[in-house]
Formats: sequence, C-alpha cells, structure tokens
Amino acid sequence: MTCAFFFPTTVWHYFVVAWRIPNLFRRLFGEGALSSALIPVYTEKLEEDPKSAQRLANSVLTLLIIIIALIILMGEGLIYLFWQFRSLEPKSHVVLTLAAIMLPYVFMVCMVAALGGILHVHRHFASPAAAPIVLNICWIIAVLCFRKVFGQSPWRQIYVVAVMVLIAGSLQLLLQFPALRRLGIHLKPRFHFSDESVRKVARLMAPMIVGLAAVQINTYIDDLIAFFLSATPERGDSFTLFGHTIYYPVREGCVAHLYYAQRLYQLPLGVFGIALASAVFPFLSSAAVRNDLREFSLILRQGIRLVVFIALPATAGLILVRTPLTRLLFERGEFTSTDTSGVSWTLTFYALGMTAYFIQHLIVRAYYSFQDSVTPVKVAVRVIGLHCILNLILIWFLGTGGLALSTALCAGLQALILLVIMAHRYNLHITRGLGSSLLKSLVATGVMTVGGVCLMLFFSQSTAGIQILVLVPACAVIFALSSRVLKNPELHELLRRK
Repeated sequence: MTCAFFFPTTVWHYFVVAWRIPNLFRRLFGEGALSSALIPVYTEKLEEDPKSAQRLANSVLTLLIIIIALIILMGEGLIYLFWQFRSLEPKSHVVLTLAAIMLPYVFMVCMVAALGGILHVHRHFASPAAAPIVLNICWIIAVLCFRKVFGQSPWRQIYVVAVMVLIAGSLQLLLQFPALRRLGIHLKPRFHFSDESVRKVARLMAPMIVGLAAVQINTYIDDLIAFFLSATPERGDSFTLFGHTIYYPVREGCVAHLYYAQRLYQLPLGVFGIALASAVFPFLSSAAVRNDLREFSLILRQGIRLVVFIALPATAGLILVRTPLTRLLFERGEFTSTDTSGVSWTLTFYALGMTAYFIQHLIVRAYYSFQDSVTPVKVAVRVIGLHCILNLILIWFLGTGGLALSTALCAGLQALILLVIMAHRYNLHITRGLGSSLLKSLVATGVMTVGGVCLMLFFSQSTAGIQILVLVPACAVIFALSSRVLKNPELHELLRRK
C-alpha cells in the first residue's frame, strides 16, 4: 500500500489488474483450497500415525509443485502468444508484462500456504502469520530504494514492485522451514499420488477450487466492471447506446480505489477474522474426526460469538476513521484528496459486510472439518448471479461504493445460508446464547460509536495522524469498558486467551 503515494492512481489502476492474476491462483491452489483440504485429512492421519501424515504431506506438496509449474508455464506461454500475435495498446502491454513478471510468485505463495496449513495443525501460527508482513516490507524497500532503477517514468518504475514480489515470495517460503525443522517435519519428493489419503485431499480440493473460483471471479468481475465502465481520456466521459448518451459511472483509477479499500477492510479481517478462523480450524477438524458433535458445536458457537464481538466494533470503527485513515496512509505524492474521497467512500460499504466476512471464513472451515467441500461451493456459485446483477445496478447509483455494497450484501446472504444448512444438517445448537451476546455487543458498539463521533467532532480540525492516534485507542477503551459493564463474556474470553 506504500506504493499509493509513489505512483499515480492511474498507474496503480493497471498494476492491480495484473496483480489479480497471480492472486487468483494463490487463492485457488494455495491458502484457500489446498490448505483447507489438507488440514482435516492431515489431522486425521496425524492422530492415526504421524509417519503416514508425513508421507501425505510430502506427496501432496510434490503434486502441488508439478501442478503449479504447469500452470506457470501455460500462463507465460499465453502471455507470450498475446505479445506475438496481438496488437496491444501500450497500457495493455504494461498489464501483460507485469503479469508475466509476477506469475512465478504463484509457486512460492502456494507452497507457503500449504506449509502454513501443516504448521497450523501442529499449533504453530507465527511463521505463516509473518508471511504477509514480509511482502509488505519488500514492497516498502522496493519503492523507497529501487524505484528509480527503471527510469523516471512511473509506467516503467512500477516494474520494480513486480520484481520485488518474487523476492518477497522467496523470503516467505524460506521463513517456514525453521519451524518445520523444529517440529521434526522433513520434506522430500514423494510421487505416490495413488494413496487413498492423497486422493481424499484431491476430492476435497476439487469443489473447493470451484467455490473459491466463484469468490475470486466475483472480485475480478468487480475490477473488470469498474475497468470497462470507467471514463478515460481515450474513451471520453460517455458512450452511446440505442441513440442515448450514457455517462460512465466511474473514472479512470477506480480499480485502484477498490484495491486500496479492500486492503483497509481486510486489515481487521486478516488480523482478527481469518486468524481466529485459522486457529479454530484444527480444533474443529479434531472434533469432527472424533465425531464429537457436542464439542464441535461448542467450539463453533464460541467462535461465532467471538467473531461477532470483534467484527461489530471493527465495522463501526472502520467507518468512523475511514477518511483520516486513508489520508494518513496514502494521501501524499501522487495520491490526491480526490483519491482519498474515492477510497473512503468505497471503504464505507465494504465495512458494512465485516461481520459477514468474519463468519463466512469460520463457517466454511467448519464444513471443511467434516470434509464437506461441496456445500459451500453450491452456495457460492448460486450467489454469483446475484452479485453480478447487483454490481451492474448499484454502480450507476453509488459508483465503486455500489460494487462494495454488492460484495457486503452477498457475503451476508452466503454466511446466513451456510449457517442455517449446517445447523439443520448436523443438529448443532450454534445459535444458543448468541442473541444475548449479540445484543450486548451491539449496545457496546453503539456506545463506542457515539463516543467516537463526539471525539471526531472535537478533533475535526486536527491532522489525520492525531485523529487516528486519539480515536482508535479511545474507541477500544470505550468498547471494552462498555462490554465490562454489560458483563459480556466474550471480553473475558479474549483476555483469558491473551
């Protein structure tokens, strides 16, 4: 995100389109499908025989290397064919070049995700959690130290960020090996792909890929809709359809606004939501392996209560600080006040779905614990159509905010459907006590919001840094004190876990 104030938003607009390509495969074959399919089967094998779990890990990782290598070769080949046989606009050429540079990152990040899943089963979370930090540090080094390597033009300087992605991927991968060695996990090639456990991982992974593809396709559709419906100097401000002049709903650079807003709402999601879901996943898998539905229900219920307790104030807080936070992080250099308005507007609507995003990550892993990867896929695929329709409607009224609102609404619907299906299918009492906890969390969030609004008005003339420095800890204290007065058990649970 440091790149925001070193590159014009229009340049980052095209970088984001290229960056989505390796990210798509990362989600499909790495931290999404493979790790989610591997964890329950690896947990099952580990409880039966640690040596068989080791053999499973080696076989799956060997197969992953082969598949990813083929994908990278095919991707680079397709890009080369475009270069050779298609006449491309200069900006399209930039997108393809950036994609060609970053495509090998797929191998590194998929391996990191798979190894991270194995480490999670062994209750080690530090190394996998540090991987995204490494990428961000490398990006900061790239823009601060090596940006001028490719010349003065920002359209050329952006290539150094793409190159640094590969360096970051290598460091992320190397970071996992010390923890693996301490746990006695020795990796080596193993080509026994016909083992039943390997086939089970493959059977689980196949529908997961479809489901995750649906999610990633939704995200990419957001970008493409914004990309093709944005006014540019080449297209003009409008187009003609059936004799009517129609003005584009967004302007060039809006894809970058989507990207930055996504990074901001994904910060609390990654720090709390995904981290909590990843930490709970091995325990859910262990309970599912023993078919202990009572313990499974208890773990899932506690997980939902915790994510709601965290997500509600995160939603209100993110909406409160959206403008000063965007200004503090990005508004300098090439990132203007207009960009700040665009990002904060988009972030408002993404933030509305925070609770749904948190629950979605947790409930999907609950299905994977039962080695059921089909149900989440069916729900995800059916939501795609609604997501596209809402995108095409809401963008004309809310711009990029409409795309974000569509994502939030569909995430809420998807989480609700998955919860209802799981509760009925396994006869789980996952909503027991949730109403009381939800009410207390809502009241505490309301008190925090009122206090936050008052502080924002009082410090309205202060700098963005002062506003964030005062508002964030003050809101956290107000929410904690309110929760303590209301005797919300989730506060005690979080403090006890610390």
